[in-house]
Amino acid sequence: MADALQIKRPDSLSKIAEDHIRQGIIRGTFQLGESLQEAKLSSTFGMSKTPIREALAALNLQGLVQIIPQRGAFVFSLSEKDVVQLCRFRLILETSAIDLALEGNPAALLDELGDIVTKMSKAREADAVEKYLELDADFHDAFFRYCDNNYLRQGYQKVSDIVQTMRTHLSQRPDRTAKSFEEHEAIAKLLSEGKVKSAQTVLKRQITRGERAYSDLVGVGQD
Repeated sequence: MADALQIKRPDSLSKIAEDHIRQGIIRGTFQLGESLQEAKLSSTFGMSKTPIREALAALNLQGLVQIIPQRGAFVFSLSEKDVVQLCRFRLILETSAIDLALEGNPAALLDELGDIVTKMSKAREADAVEKYLELDADFHDAFFRYCDNNYLRQGYQKVSDIVQTMRTHLSQRPDRTAKSFEEHEAIAKLLSEGKVKSAQTVLKRQITRGERAYSDLVGVGQD
């Protein structure tokens, strides 16, 4: 009975700061390479510098923040080589996760993908860009929810926030969302028809297109 009555402890200040900064990076409030000054963040969040410092250290371990000695903390930035490696890593993980998810629990995966695509369509109609991007992430996350392989999940979790951040920046480009929706709709439809290789080809085309666009974005950011 005692276990059932356990009360969830509130998050520490450092955890609260970490979550706020993470969301600021993912949603583009903080720009790629932007300086994250402890004093400014402390004032913004209404807390001392200690939890801010702890939050930045945690985000540094997750790859969202880069800490440079004698200079401070900055939102991550990627070289063109980093972008290529990230996208190829994604393709390997997502392709494998799709195969395993279809082996273990195909009905649940296909139902969820169909539901997400429906919600994505509604978000597009409402011009709810932030909601659409959340659903975009959910779509890809679904492969890993049903793949029944913790190592694949952990591998994807290591880069998922970085991928979401880049997705946010790319969403500002003309026709990006329209093309994205077409691809997600095609992947869900092809998988439901049992055309797994065709679906994975669309996924590869999507990620490869993202690779080129990410590289262009990085180039612009470094000018």
